[in-house]
Amino acid sequence: MNLRRLLAILASAVSLPAFAALGSGGGAVTCEMCRAERAGPKSADGTRPGYDDATGRDLSNYPPHRLADYQHMRLELFIADMNQTRLEGVETLTLEPIGQPLADLRLSARGMEIASVVVDGRSCPFAYDGETLSITFNPPLETGKAANLVTTYRVTSPMDGLYWFPESPAWPGRPAQLHTQGEPQTISSLFPCHDFPNERLTTELLVTVPAGYTVSSNGRLLGRANRIVTRTTDASLAPYEQFHWLQDKPHANYLVSLVIGKFDIVDVGTRKLSMPVYVPPGRGGDVRATYGKTPDMIAHFSKLLDEPYPWDRYAQLVVWNFAAGGMENTGATTMYDTAILDRAARIDSDLEGLISHELGHQWFGDLITCNSWEHVWLNEGFATYMTALWEEHERGTDGYQNNILGNMDGVRGGDKADAPYRPGMTSKIYKNPWEPFRRPANPYSKGSSILHMLRQRLGDDAFFRGIALYIDRCKFQTAETSDLRRALEDISGESLQQFFEQWCSRPGFPVLEVQIDWNTATSTLGVKVDQTQNIDPYNPAYEFELPIWIDVPEAARAGASSSDRRGRWIRIPITQKSQAWSGVLPAEPTVCVVDPAMTVLADLKIDQPASRWVNQLQNGPTLAARVQAARALGRAGQGDGARELRRAADNRSAHKTVRAEAVRALAARDEWETLGALVNTANDTPDIREAVCDALAGVASNEDATPGFREFAAQSIERRARQDASSRVRASALRGLARMKAPAAWSIVVAGLDVESQDDRIRQAALESLAGLDREQGLALAIKRTRPGVLSRTRPIAIQAVVDLAHYDRDAAFEAIAPLLTDNEIRTRDGAGQALADLKDPRGIAILEEFISACRDSDLRQKAQGWLDTLRKSVSSEPVPMSAPAASR
Repeated sequence: MNLRRLLAILASAVSLPAFAALGSGGGAVTCEMCRAERAGPKSADGTRPGYDDATGRDLSNYPPHRLADYQHMRLELFIADMNQTRLEGVETLTLEPIGQPLADLRLSARGMEIASVVVDGRSCPFAYDGETLSITFNPPLETGKAANLVTTYRVTSPMDGLYWFPESPAWPGRPAQLHTQGEPQTISSLFPCHDFPNERLTTELLVTVPAGYTVSSNGRLLGRANRIVTRTTDASLAPYEQFHWLQDKPHANYLVSLVIGKFDIVDVGTRKLSMPVYVPPGRGGDVRATYGKTPDMIAHFSKLLDEPYPWDRYAQLVVWNFAAGGMENTGATTMYDTAILDRAARIDSDLEGLISHELGHQWFGDLITCNSWEHVWLNEGFATYMTALWEEHERGTDGYQNNILGNMDGVRGGDKADAPYRPGMTSKIYKNPWEPFRRPANPYSKGSSILHMLRQRLGDDAFFRGIALYIDRCKFQTAETSDLRRALEDISGESLQQFFEQWCSRPGFPVLEVQIDWNTATSTLGVKVDQTQNIDPYNPAYEFELPIWIDVPEAARAGASSSDRRGRWIRIPITQKSQAWSGVLPAEPTVCVVDPAMTVLADLKIDQPASRWVNQLQNGPTLAARVQAARALGRAGQGDGARELRRAADNRSAHKTVRAEAVRALAARDEWETLGALVNTANDTPDIREAVCDALAGVASNEDATPGFREFAAQSIERRARQDASSRVRASALRGLARMKAPAAWSIVVAGLDVESQDDRIRQAALESLAGLDREQGLALAIKRTRPGVLSRTRPIAIQAVVDLAHYDRDAAFEAIAPLLTDNEIRTRDGAGQALADLKDPRGIAILEEFISACRDSDLRQKAQGWLDTLRKSVSSEPVPMSAPAASR
């Protein structure tokens, strides 16, 4: 067919303007859409994600080359004084070139002084720029032959990744301590290495420390030996002890653990497996109540995964100033400062969620490690899902669903269907290795949700056999998302490529408007499903099956089969943005529950009569169904549902989440009389008391709340703030009083600043409340809590309060925050950097410029540059009046 004939046919099928540019100009397509597709999409700021306009470079991230097989690391460390942040190291790295002789090698080595590099007894030329050690081998190392590379070095005032806290007057009696945090790529602050997860090796640490300190690392303890060492400072003899640890099964470098300190150590393990828990001195008595279920978790996970626990021991170590919640170092998990619960703290909660998550990593993350960070959901999604499986084991289906519901709520709160401007969960586009952990398509909550959806789709038998096959194929190796997909496909026989593309590769989730109608004349139920999220060529409609559980009046079940007498299922295949279904039923349904097992990660907006929602709250087949009903009744406004929500909130046999959602729904409806009644009836658990406090404060803060109700709410919340046994409830009450600006709020909040509680909850709530109360005196109170001697997780909250109250005294705020930029607690340092940006004080520019200039850590420099850029932009657009000369640093 010739071109003229083809154009005539096309023109008859579409509007002529689309083809106006086809013709004498060489056949060039110049319509706007074609030009845009050819150029590639741009984000709102004009940039193309993953692409550099200036150079044409692809900015995607790929694993670094493995030019050598790293087989074993022997690391000898000497620490002369735990109060002097300096160590001497000798690393012997056994490696063998891969593919061809090795002439040059680059290792990450952050913030070191390199004294020498020797391979098999021969000195090697090397270059070092503070972060990368470049080594030349002449002659090149031969393939098929292992070589021993010995690096002698010193670390002084270590960079992020090695956290060292000497004794301090701010913490009287607290001994010095050191811990590593190697994830994602910072273990090279302790030793030179291939600092990326696509390599595994065995490791061995011989660590000599002043006598009286304990050293923990991976694997098993081969021995402890006393040493007498001559001090270099004064030539005196001093006692030391050497700890020799061997990890003889290969793992990734970032999982190497080193913790040095003084601890109470309690072993909660079995005769076959040691499970020591290291806690601050004096807290050993709380270990079994906090960590005592660890052996049961290990036994359950080993059985469920058809894979025994793989390491020599399982230690859990509570350390000072830990920046995260926990870190799954191989066989030796690090836990945050206050991860030990006394009797009062156990009123509120337990640590089973954190403990099970980090334990789950021993299989997913440690035994099998993601090959590169875009696949980190294979670590974090699985570990998060292991908590759901533990909840199922301990608390049944409701416990499992409650966990999955929380994860799905988390995804719905941030992830959006906006490709290609937003990266999907497994995108290679990121600026630093932390980004894949923190993106809106979150590998923790979305990863766990995806595993739940796979289990629902494949069934328990195929799902768990597929996971077992994945472990068998990939253990002691690295893995990518396709490895999991293939294992599940091989077991189930299903093609899962579309599933993994939709849920792992793309950002977002479907937003569904579901209209459910009953036609009395034809006895027909009609369901219409519309996908209302962004849909375009980059974000096509999702495809899935949407299950709906329906129940009809008992009288209409007479002729039903036994399987239909307690409800029946309809399943609607969704293949496009709008889908309809209809079917004849014996009577109008009393309940229609859309996706009660959460088989689809979606935001559901369901339109049906309030009477059905009431019945669903009463008789929904799952916890998720009852929560869905409570939330819907909260949006329904006045009328049907208030009485049933009250009953649900008061029902002490109902799940805590259903009860709390019922309270929140009553608050959303402004049912203030009912909420007032709940103060005296729904008060049996901390969860429900906290929900009632929050609800009272919210309704009482509304403009149309009556003075009488406001007074009643303030008095009720004040009682909780002063005397509740739960620190969570007291913290909630403090925030509520501040939100209401209740008459007693100021005095109670100020008193709360000096109250000790688990995780410093009450003090943190008081600091958050200072800004809401907005009094000049609050600034000095907040500044006081920014200083050393306050819990590391509380100081950033105090810093934010200083920012919020800075309008009372800009100089005092600036002078309090600026010095904290060099604090040795990472949360305080980062909080101060962000605060300097938020203060919009021009004096912060010089402070940040000086910090960046002196900073040895490229990742930290990048972060600080972000603070500086934000500050410069705000200063140029909103000049801030100065009230004093620039402060010295």
